[in-house]
Amino acid sequence: MYDLEILDIDYYINLSTVSSIIEDSGGYLREISLGYDGDLYFYEDNFDKVSLTFIRKIYEKCSLIERLSFVYLSSKEHFTEFEKLLQVCQNLKSLTLIISNTSNKDDEKIGKKLLKILIRSASTNLREIKFFDDIQFSLKNLEKFLESWRGRPALSIYTNNAIYKTDDYIKLINKYKNDGVIKEFV
Repeated sequence: MYDLEILDIDYYINLSTVSSIIEDSGGYLREISLGYDGDLYFYEDNFDKVSLTFIRKIYEKCSLIERLSFVYLSSKEHFTEFEKLLQVCQNLKSLTLIISNTSNKDDEKIGKKLLKILIRSASTNLREIKFFDDIQFSLKNLEKFLESWRGRPALSIYTNNAIYKTDDYIKLINKYKNDGVIKEFV
């Protein structure tokens, strides 16, 4: 298993097992994909603790990671560990976040914090971000993020939230597409 470069989990496997595989991978992993049905992981016992361990294993054992998807809780500890991951994993090109523990009243606060961490700690290699489970960024916070991203390579952003199809968001997104900040926003 020491030459493992791609870990693609298409079926249910608990995060503890995935963390053990990462621990024993030898540090060569370039891609970790949990698939897009991350909801299965939220039912795991002690998910809070297990998911923090998973994030730590990634930045401790996979500093060369280029493509990563994982399930993410919006707790203070998860934000801290996520920022450490971004600071260590400077080869990261593609990031997929399946986010839980959000409600409409928390979305703006969580979104603002997440975008600040991305600006502060993501490397210029990051070219693609996918957000799932309806994370929503306020128009103001999204504009701040995109303005702060200016000068970096163009970013592709993928989301399943219909709010980004409304007129105000489309206008903002098109502005930053025309400026070369966004490659695509789907």
